[in-house]
Amino acid sequence: MIGKRLTLRHVQKTYGAVWAVREVDLEIGAGEFVSIVGPSGSGKTTLLTLIAGFETPTAGSIIVGDQDVTVLAPNRRNIGMVFQKYALFPHMTVRKNIEFPLKMRGLTKHGDTSKRIDAMLDLVQLGSLQHRYPHQLSGGQQQRVAVARALVFDPPVILMDEPLGALDKKLREAMQFEIKRLQERIGATVIYVTHDQEEALTMSDRVAVMHKGRLEQVGTPNELYANPDNAFVADFVGSINFIPGTVSSKDQSLIAVKVGDTLVKVRASNGGSIREHEQGSDVRIAARPEHISIAPHGDRTSQSLTGTIETVVFAGASRTALVRLHAPPHLLLRADMPSDLLSPPERGSDVALTFAPDALRVFGPAERTGP
Repeated sequence: MIGKRLTLRHVQKTYGAVWAVREVDLEIGAGEFVSIVGPSGSGKTTLLTLIAGFETPTAGSIIVGDQDVTVLAPNRRNIGMVFQKYALFPHMTVRKNIEFPLKMRGLTKHGDTSKRIDAMLDLVQLGSLQHRYPHQLSGGQQQRVAVARALVFDPPVILMDEPLGALDKKLREAMQFEIKRLQERIGATVIYVTHDQEEALTMSDRVAVMHKGRLEQVGTPNELYANPDNAFVADFVGSINFIPGTVSSKDQSLIAVKVGDTLVKVRASNGGSIREHEQGSDVRIAARPEHISIAPHGDRTSQSLTGTIETVVFAGASRTALVRLHAPPHLLLRADMPSDLLSPPERGSDVALTFAPDALRVFGPAERTGP
């Protein structure tokens, strides 16, 4: 199987006066695994149905390889699809379910049909279960049948619409690696829709973040996590704290933000345009929980924020503390620390929080991230 490039040019979709997808431009390379994430109503599933051909764009074009498929019927696009609920035929065995797409495309006349199905069964490790029916399979096994059915006719592009949503956490995590392994082995181009940002970060070469029908940012998992373009992406991808303050001073290297009576310094390159954050302007500092250091209250410095620990939660490799700041009052921050600390701070203790300038970002107080 050889994956093909997928290109979306100025794709739009409206339902009357309602915009579902707005001016989406996206190019996905051959053999690339791209996840589309966003909250409910962001347009990610609508975009997938447009690519599949179940909906027609109001404007724009969809190109697979060098072929414009914008107005082609779904069965003429040669695109594989894995649905959230698998959509397996209950009256067909595993083998018959996998064979079905070949029959629909008239490919069973070829002499290699049985070999194709055997290869798929081997790929998803279900050869010993090929004569069972869907109700006799576990959720993970049903999911693998759905993947095999989507792959058996060698589609250049495979679409997956939250295929792991019905699985429990442990099986879901196992299947993430299984799907990625299969994709890398066969070289298919995969567009994967999920509301779970951790799933997207784990599996994807790149991630596209949608909000109110728009693409907010497209980048590698590391780019989105470490360098979000705006507050919406920063907040949606992973956990983050927003701390309100006022720009006190700035130069070419640092922006000093006054938070209460404390000056918190942020590397200027992480604060967007220097001109964007003028002296005296209200801003928000964005800090990941793992970039906040907790020290005893007596070890505070001139650049520390102080607060009281309200809760400490054990999370395996780390502990998460919820700290209620003294100033600005009532603001609750999440900070992570190693779980093997000899003397971890306890609930009710006063602490000092410090921040590494290189790990912080600065955004406006109420950024516009949608229409």
